[in-house]
Amino acid sequence: MKALVTTPASPTSLFVVRRLKALGYQVTVVDSHSRSFVSYSNAVDKRILAPSLRYDPRGFAQTVIDELKRDKYDFYFPVLECGFLMSYYRDIIRQHTKMISMSFDEITYAHNKSAMREYAKAAGVRIPFTEAPESVERAYKLLEALDSPVVIKPRVACNAHGQKIVSDSKNAIEEYGKIVKEYNLEDQPPLIQQYIKGSLVSTVNLAVNGEIKGNVIFRALRTVPTTGGTSSYRITVDEPEAELFDARIIKHFNWTGFISFDYMQDEATGKLYLIDCNPRIAPGVTLGYFAGVDLMGAFVDLINGKEIERLPKQEIGVRCKLHFLDLGWLLYSLTDKSLSGKEKWARFRTWAKRERTHLDIEDIRDVKPWFALWGFLLRNLGRLLSPEGGEIFLEHFLFDEEGFRKEVVQTKEKVALPLG
Repeated sequence: MKALVTTPASPTSLFVVRRLKALGYQVTVVDSHSRSFVSYSNAVDKRILAPSLRYDPRGFAQTVIDELKRDKYDFYFPVLECGFLMSYYRDIIRQHTKMISMSFDEITYAHNKSAMREYAKAAGVRIPFTEAPESVERAYKLLEALDSPVVIKPRVACNAHGQKIVSDSKNAIEEYGKIVKEYNLEDQPPLIQQYIKGSLVSTVNLAVNGEIKGNVIFRALRTVPTTGGTSSYRITVDEPEAELFDARIIKHFNWTGFISFDYMQDEATGKLYLIDCNPRIAPGVTLGYFAGVDLMGAFVDLINGKEIERLPKQEIGVRCKLHFLDLGWLLYSLTDKSLSGKEKWARFRTWAKRERTHLDIEDIRDVKPWFALWGFLLRNLGRLLSPEGGEIFLEHFLFDEEGFRKEVVQTKEKVALPLG
């Protein structure tokens, strides 16, 4: 049995290839850059280097489809945002192998933070008060009238990319202008969203025809950036409202496949507010496995045509840590000029506290990815600690939807790929 996996260099991808290997598959990976630590895993049988997902999406897609035509695979599985791009070529891919994916329009609609206002309302899911200004000038007028903390975020983004929490409303206009300029968002002005003070609660779901078949719900104990983003340390929790909201949106979409959600839990009321939808697999799948929910195993059954029953509920209180990112949390905390010495010491003590936890990457049976990752981190330590440090990892992870759409329109075709 053989599986083709497109794997941005992420712990989620490493978990996927290891799990597929354990399930008896020979795994071929396609990645966009040579520093992908995932490709060093002994779970990988063949590795192919493709053009950048971000800068040459058509070249990336062509590489994947060429490999599917060249060799016989039981199925194709995209991890993270490469799934957004490859959903556009879903019909072509299915001529050569099995693929579970919603359509390109359905995926990009679910991922769009502006559209979230519409579908959350239709599904009966609570979200923070959100404005989607039609122009930068209109955004400035809205910000002038505000006197409370806000979150400024691009309409399409990943891992808090381009997001900014502005605690002092006096600085909101300046910060908004910086984000617009840095990310060239004049044509798509960022959203202005109510800031909910509290903790991040996230979910990962596997659904079939609008029904959840398995899920994991967890709280972020630490995130990078420290103001909100990817969780570096997480714990499974019982949050019935998260499960309820997930079920409502999944039913509304009639979703099949993986889909993940982020909520802010108001520290004063305990209420959850939906802040992000990622129509793909997410890092919580690893934690779910340790907590007794084998989402990848169920996915393999599903793609092979088997009926899957509702997976067991997760064990509560299971922890999982991404060591290198959690070290980043500590370093960011210790270099944060807004924190006092006492606050930095408190964060160090929290970080140093020993608790029973599972690890995302480290595995004594598969050590090469660990060495490859830490070698890269040590070579780029200075850049990683800079304000743009996250860009080093995100550079080839992200799918430029707007640029891809423009290219499609300019060519006035379905970005056709040669089939024969």
